Amino acid sequence: MRRVALALLPVLLAAGGLVACTQARTLNVVASWTTGDDDESDVDSGDAERRSGSEAGPFLAVLKAFTKKTGIKVIYQGTRDVSQVLRSGVDRGRPPDVAVLPRLNDLQTYVQSGDLRALDDVLDPQERADLAPQLLPLQGPRDERPRVYGLSVGAHAKSLVWYVPGVPGGPTAQNPPATWAELVGLTRDIQAGGGVPWCLGMGAQPVSGWPGTDWIEDILLHQSGPAFYESWAAGQEAWTSARVRAAWKAWGELVAAGRRTDNALLTTFDAAGLGMFTAPPRCHLDHQASFIVRSYQSQDPPRGFDFFPFPSAGPAAADPVREIAEDVMGMFRDTPEARELIRYLAGDPARAVWQEASGHLAFTLNAGTDPTAYPDGLPRRIARTLTTGTRCRDASDMMPATMTAAFQSAALQFLDDPALLDRLLTELDTVRGRTPKDQWMRLSCLSA
Repeated sequence: MRRVALALLPVLLAAGGLVACTQARTLNVVASWTTGDDDESDVDSGDAERRSGSEAGPFLAVLKAFTKKTGIKVIYQGTRDVSQVLRSGVDRGRPPDVAVLPRLNDLQTYVQSGDLRALDDVLDPQERADLAPQLLPLQGPRDERPRVYGLSVGAHAKSLVWYVPGVPGGPTAQNPPATWAELVGLTRDIQAGGGVPWCLGMGAQPVSGWPGTDWIEDILLHQSGPAFYESWAAGQEAWTSARVRAAWKAWGELVAAGRRTDNALLTTFDAAGLGMFTAPPRCHLDHQASFIVRSYQSQDPPRGFDFFPFPSAGPAAADPVREIAEDVMGMFRDTPEARELIRYLAGDPARAVWQEASGHLAFTLNAGTDPTAYPDGLPRRIARTLTTGTRCRDASDMMPATMTAAFQSAALQFLDDPALLDRLLTELDTVRGRTPKDQWMRLSCLSA
C-alpha cells in the first residue's frame, strides 16, 4: 500500500497545483460611490445592469473593463461613510486592497500609522510626467523624503455657481457676475424682485455642514489668494485672523445668514439646487461642485442649466484661482492585483471607459488632458476649469478629522445665527491648537 500511495503522490500534487493555478485572483475595493446598498458585490455579477445606473455605475464600468483585461475578480463596496468602513477594516487587520478616499487627510493618517503602502515603484513619475498632478507625495514617519502615497483618480471643480438660463432676474451666459461686487448686486436684485437668491442645502451623509465649508474656503481663496489659503489649510493661520473672519462675514451677508436660512440646515445639498427648476423657481443660484450635474440631470422633465465661475473677491489675479476636490486611491495591501489596478487606473484606457460611462462628466488632473477632447458645452468648460489657472484643493479635505468636524459644525451654527461668529472662531482656534502637528498636511496649489 505504501508503494501505491507514493506512486499516487505526484498525481495528487499535480492536481493540487492545477487547482492553485486556476484559482481566480481577487481584489477588494472600497469607495464612496454607492450602488444603492453598502454590501460588497462582485463587479462582474449578473446584477450589473441595476448597478450601472447607480452613482457608482461609471466606476464599476472601469472595474469591469479591468477584470476583462486582466482576469482579476473585483469585489466592490460603495459606502458614504468610507472613512469609517476603512478604519474598521484596518483596525481588524482586514483592510481592502485599495480604497478611494474623498478626504485627503485620511491618507495622511494611514501614512503616519504605517498602514498605507507607497506607490513610488508602482507609478514612476519619471516615466509618466503627465501623472505629476495626480500623484500625492507625503512624508511618512520613517521616510527620508516624501514618497507617493496616493493617485488622484477623479477631480471635481468646486468654484462654480449654477443657474437656469432665461429665468427673469437671473444671470445670463453673456453677462455673468465677474466680481464679488457684481455677485452681491445680483443677489440684491433677485431679493428686490421677491425671489430667493441662493439655493442652500447643508445636509449630507454621513456628516452635514460641508457645503458651508466649501463656501468659506472659496471666498477665502478668492479674497486672500493661494499662499494664505495653503497656510490656513495646513493649520498655520488663526481662525480669528482678520482674513478668515472676513470670509465668514462675507458669506453670511451674501446669503442672509440667520434670516432666510432656517430650511438650509435640513435640506440636503443635492436637493437644494432642484429649487431652480420649479415654476416659479424657489431659488435662483446654487454654489456647488461639478458632481452636482448628476442631480440636475435627474429632473423630469429635464431642463437646461449652466454655470459661471466663482467671481474674484479680492485684487484681480493674473490667472484665475479655483477650488477643487479629488477622489484619491491608496493601496492598503501590497499585492500584484492591487498594483495592476492602480497602474490601470492611471492609464488612458481606464479614463476612456470612465468618460464614456459617465456621459463625459468624469475628470482628472492629468497634465495631458486636452479640454477640447470633451464634447462642447458643459463637459468642455468644466474640463477647462480643472486644467487651467491655479487650482487649490479643498481645505477641509486636507485638515485633520477633528478640525474638519469642528469646521462643519461651526458652518451650521453660523448659518443659523451669525452673531455666534466670535465664539465659533475662538473654538475653532482651540481645536487647531490641540491638534498634533503630524496630523496636518500641506499640499501646494497646482498651476497650469
